[in-house]
Amino acid sequence: MKLLKLTLENFRVFHGVQKLDLEVSDDKPAVLIFGMNGAGKTTLLNAFTWALYGTFSDDVERQERVINDHAWAETAFGEAVSASVKLEFEHEGLIFTVHRSVSTTKDADEQSASVPRLTVTESDHGATTTVTNGQDRIQKILPEGLRQFFFFNGERMERMFTGDRTDEVQQAIKTLMGLEEIERAIDTHLPAAARKLSRQVSNNGDGRLQALTTEQEQLEQQKIDIHKELLRLSETAAGYEREVEAANRALLANGKAAPLQRQRVKLEQRLKELLPKRIERQERKRDLLAKSSFLAFTGGIDNTVLELAEGMRKRRELPAGIQRDYIDGLLEDGLCMCGRDLPEGSEARAALEERRYNAGLADVESRWMYLRGKTADLTLARADLLAKLRECVADIEEIEASIKQIDAEVSDIARELEGVDVMDVQRLEERRKEFDGKRMDALQQHRTAQSQLTELDEQIEKVRRQFHSARVQDEESKRIQRQVQLVDDVLDAFKRILAVKTEEVRLQLDTKVKSVFGRICIRPFTPSVTPSFALELVNHSAGVAAARSTGENQILGLSFVGAVSELTKETHHRREKSKDAAALGGGGVYPVVMDAPFGNLDVAYQNDIAESLPKLTSQIVTLLSKSQSRGMVLEHLGQAASRMYVLRSYTTNTDAEEDSITINGREFPYVSHGEFNHTALEEVTF
Repeated sequence: MKLLKLTLENFRVFHGVQKLDLEVSDDKPAVLIFGMNGAGKTTLLNAFTWALYGTFSDDVERQERVINDHAWAETAFGEAVSASVKLEFEHEGLIFTVHRSVSTTKDADEQSASVPRLTVTESDHGATTTVTNGQDRIQKILPEGLRQFFFFNGERMERMFTGDRTDEVQQAIKTLMGLEEIERAIDTHLPAAARKLSRQVSNNGDGRLQALTTEQEQLEQQKIDIHKELLRLSETAAGYEREVEAANRALLANGKAAPLQRQRVKLEQRLKELLPKRIERQERKRDLLAKSSFLAFTGGIDNTVLELAEGMRKRRELPAGIQRDYIDGLLEDGLCMCGRDLPEGSEARAALEERRYNAGLADVESRWMYLRGKTADLTLARADLLAKLRECVADIEEIEASIKQIDAEVSDIARELEGVDVMDVQRLEERRKEFDGKRMDALQQHRTAQSQLTELDEQIEKVRRQFHSARVQDEESKRIQRQVQLVDDVLDAFKRILAVKTEEVRLQLDTKVKSVFGRICIRPFTPSVTPSFALELVNHSAGVAAARSTGENQILGLSFVGAVSELTKETHHRREKSKDAAALGGGGVYPVVMDAPFGNLDVAYQNDIAESLPKLTSQIVTLLSKSQSRGMVLEHLGQAASRMYVLRSYTTNTDAEEDSITINGREFPYVSHGEFNHTALEEVTF
C-alpha cells in the first residue's frame, strides 16, 4: 500500500479544499508536516483513518463536528453543507480512490452526527470502475484492526500494548501475518462442517448421537451469545475509559488539580505494571499446585518404602525377573532345557536349584538402585516444590503490599481533589470517579464472561468426546460418526498449527523488537514480546522488570511498530519471490503515518529516533511541532524527505503574535492573523 494524495474539503479545522501530495522516492521515503499544537496535526492524522474506516481515534473531541466550523457558520438555515476526505493510494498495481463525505441541511446552530457516504473506485491501466462493496475491499487491503500499527499518535501509542488491549494486538498481528485464515477454519468452517454431518443422523438413527448433537449445538449457541456480550462489554469499558481519560486531561489542565493529578497518573501507571505481575505469579502458583501438589503428601512415605524394600532385598523377596521364573518352570516340569530328566536328588537337579538361588541377583540390585534413585528424586522434588511455592507466595505478598500502598495513596489523592475548593475540580473528580467505577464493573463482567466461555469450551470438548466414543448400532450412524471424528481431528490439527505459527510470529517479532529497540535506546534494557503479545522491558543489569518512563514507553512502542513493519515487509518479499505465492499468506508493505513521535523524549532520544524513523518502512508521514523539529532531528528527517508541508494556522486573535518556522535556513509562515480561525496546508518549496 502506497499513499499518493490526500484531499480535504471543509474537514474540521481545514477550510475549503486542501491537498497533500504524498508520493515519495525510494531513497527519500518521508513526508514531513509541521504544525503548532492545535493547528490540526491530530485532525490530519485522523483524516486518513476517517476516509478508510469512517471513525476517529478516541482522543478526538466533539467527533460529530466533521464540517468546518466557519463553513457551517456561513451556511444559511435550510441550505446544504458538506465535508469530505479523499484518499488516493496504490496497492498491488491498482490505483484506489476512497472518498468519504458527509452532507446535511443546516437546521440548527450546532452540528449533529451525520452518517458518512463512502465511494471507492479502482483503476487499472486507465480503466476505472466503482467497487460495489467498498468498505469490504478496504478491510481486505488494510483491516481496521491494524490501523493502530500504521496510523497513530506517538505520545499515546504505548497504551495499545498494555492491559486489556493485548488481545487486540495479538489478533491484529495474526491478521497481519495471514493467520486469520486458520482461525476462520477453526472458529467457523470446520465446526460448521461437523454440525452439518452430525445433523445427518436420521430420526431412525441412534438416539444417543442425536441427543449429543443437540446438546453441542445448544452449547455453541451459548458461546456465540457470550462472544457478543464480550464485544459489548469491551465497547462499554472502552467508552468509560475514554470518559476517565477526558477527566484526567481536564484535571491536568487545571492549575489547582494538576500536581495531584500528575502524581495519581504515575501511581496508576505503576499499578498497571503490578497487576499483570500479580496475575502471573498467581497462575504460576496454581500451575505448581495442579501439577505437583501430590508431592506434599509423600513426606515420610518415601522412607517407609525404602525400609520395606531394604528388608525385602535382604530376604531376597524383591522380584528378580524372568531368569528365576524360567528355572522354576524347568524344575516343575522335571526337564532340563536340553531335554534330560531332572529326578529328585540328581546332580543335575541340584546344579539347577543352585543356579535358581543366584538367578536374578543383578536384576534385584538394579531394581533396588532404581527404587532408591527415584525415592531420592521424590525427596528433592518435594523440597523444590516447597521452595518455588515459598518464592511465589513471597512475590505475591510483596506485590499485594505494593498494590495496597498505591491504592491508599490514590485514595488520598482522590480525597484531596474532592476537597479542593474549586467547583470545576470537584465536578471533574466526581465524574472521573463515577466512570472509573463503571469501567471497573464492566471489566469484572468481562472477566466473568471469559470464565464462562472457558467452561463452555470444556463442555463442548466433553460432548465431542462422547459423540466420538458412543456405541452405535446402525451402519449409517457409524459412518457419520467416523466422518465427524475426521473433521474434529482436522480441527485439532489446525489448532496445533495455529499455536505453532502464532509462536513463530511472536518469536520473530520479539527478535525484531530487540533489534529496533537496541538501535535507539542506550540504557541497559531489553524488550520482549510475551506469549500474550504484551510488551515488557527488563533491566538486564538487575534481571528485573524495568521501571519505564513515559519516554521509554514511547521508544518501546516505536520499536514494536518498526518491528511489525519490517516483519510484514520481509513476509511480503518472500511471498513475491515464492513460486507458490498463494501458499504464503500475510505480509505487506504499508505506510506509517504518525503524529508527535518525539513529544516525551529528551534530545538524545529524539536524534536517535529521527535517524531511525525513515528506516521503519518504505513510506512514512510524520507530523511535527516546531519544538520537535530542531537541530539534528530536522537534519536527519530532512535528508530523508521527498516533501515537506506547513500547517499554517490562521487566528482572529490580533493579540496573538504571528510566527514563522525555519526550515533549511528559510522562514515559512506558521501562525498568521486571518478573518476566521482555520488551518491551511502549504507545501515547502526551495
